[in-house]
Amino acid sequence: LTCVIGLVDGRGSGNGGDDGGMGLIITLGICFCIVVVFVFVCYCLRIKFVIDESIAWIPCYLCCEKISINSWLFSHRASCLERHKAVLMRHPLEHKLVTRCGKCSGFLRRWTSYRIKRMEGNNTFICEVCHPATDPCKRYSDFEVINTDINRFNCFTCDYDVCGKCVHKNEERKAWNI
Repeated sequence: LTCVIGLVDGRGSGNGGDDGGMGLIITLGICFCIVVVFVFVCYCLRIKFVIDESIAWIPCYLCCEKISINSWLFSHRASCLERHKAVLMRHPLEHKLVTRCGKCSGFLRRWTSYRIKRMEGNNTFICEVCHPATDPCKRYSDFEVINTDINRFNCFTCDYDVCGKCVHKNEERKAWNI
């Protein structure tokens, strides 16, 4: 930095300060390089946090088993629901909510933290109102919310989640007929 200041002031050129603006050109070049590096680093960090990694399996939050992503998307939830209906009933159905499933328009359950067994990753969710364009075949760890027993409203059949903030915002809007 001292060298750059010396060049701008004309003291570091070696020819008595008459460098014909060369110090200014060098200073601008250095500033340009710093900006380019900063933009590159910011771009790389954005890519890392937004895109994240693809997944091959998903932890089922009803049966607490690792399920292949293809099975999760096309068949697992229906059979799991049939086998574990008693467990599903431990998550109260919210008949009074105006907010419904965005896929089937059914009632949502307030999904509690009750699980058949402990399993890493099956107590988080992504709100589909806050983040509607997520790919179910990818993991978005920056968007995941930890279930606190009062902040997850879910339709298991459709794998549709809404966070408590969005539900309450929607309920208030409907109450005021907005």
